[in-house]
Amino acid sequence: MASIFKLLSLILFLGLVFQGVAANCPIEGRFSISQSQTPDWAHGMPQWKVKVTNKCACAQSQVKLNCSEFQTNFVENPSILNISGNVCLLKNGLPIGIGETVEFLYAWLPKFPFQPISSIGDCN
Repeated sequence: MASIFKLLSLILFLGLVFQGVAANCPIEGRFSISQSQTPDWAHGMPQWKVKVTNKCACAQSQVKLNCSEFQTNFVENPSILNISGNVCLLKNGLPIGIGETVEFLYAWLPKFPFQPISSIGDCN
């Protein structure tokens, strides 16, 4: 009986610890964003491959990037990068799992400094 109580206490403790870690995931540290130039060109502009990786301990949905003054001659898949005014929505707002990387291409010069604005954590 005592071992069951210890096990349940440990599970409860770990649940609280990991929930706290996820809740303390500031927007600046939630995502890793990297870009590399591909060998391809679109309408006279170099093409860039962007990788956005979720570094949080929880899935993140409604991931929005600052796209103020963003321009492109090419978007490979609008369901991955949905541009609406100054905001770009990734994956149509669907969750990006823990450690998952979302990739998209665009074409412009110079490369654009994408920055995360917001996301909603799903720690369940």
